[in-house]
Amino acid sequence: MTQTYEKADPNILGSLYQPLRVVDVVDALDGIGYFNVGLMDKEVRPIWLGMRFWGEAVTIRCVPSNKPMWKLDSTQDIVEAHRIWFEKNPPAGLPKDLNPGHVIVMDAGGGPEVGYWGSENAMGAVLDGAVGIVTDGYCRDTAEVANQRTPIVARHRGRTIIPGRIEAIETQTTIACGGVQVNPGDIVGADDDGVVVVPAVVAQEVAVHARAILLADMRARAAKYERLGLASDSTVDVSAIEAYFADV
Repeated sequence: MTQTYEKADPNILGSLYQPLRVVDVVDALDGIGYFNVGLMDKEVRPIWLGMRFWGEAVTIRCVPSNKPMWKLDSTQDIVEAHRIWFEKNPPAGLPKDLNPGHVIVMDAGGGPEVGYWGSENAMGAVLDGAVGIVTDGYCRDTAEVANQRTPIVARHRGRTIIPGRIEAIETQTTIACGGVQVNPGDIVGADDDGVVVVPAVVAQEVAVHARAILLADMRARAAKYERLGLASDSTVDVSAIEAYFADV
């Protein structure tokens, strides 16, 4: 569920990262002396294989609620537990004017098992322009998340719901997620190898180096494909990557 750009645009940071692998970006960060900076805990993993996204971070900070959900009176109230909880405990909300192509990054606050993100509310985030969601907490409904190809990265798979367990208290602020500092506007990427956060201050420079690393790797692998008699595929299509970046 990645934002799709036809060509790289120097004015859109996310487009400069679209074809890159997490490992290309990690190598580029190493190259400018940012050793292990932005490298999220390896336990924070995509829910399904084949996921890839890049985008500018928007942030949410959560904490344990420290107050229980009260007993509800009817089946209908139980179905509507989130509405009832949020009416009394309104969460901090993300801005309504976010540009499409952002990545939601959530600090779960070390709270209890709670499926803050699941198959329904994550689709709402995608409809609002998110290309990925990263949390160092829990995701629930994971079979549906995988079936929908909803781009959620989480530390754990969970079963419980939000009321009485967790509250979003602040958005668009500096957070910690998976052992990494994340600020609004940082570039966040995920694929099968994990998650990396690129500080905004070096994001343009890192994109240049990472592109060169990717192309060098593709050329080396393409030569070995030929020697081994393997059919070419998109992972060694150097010309496609060169064309994508032709204008930057």
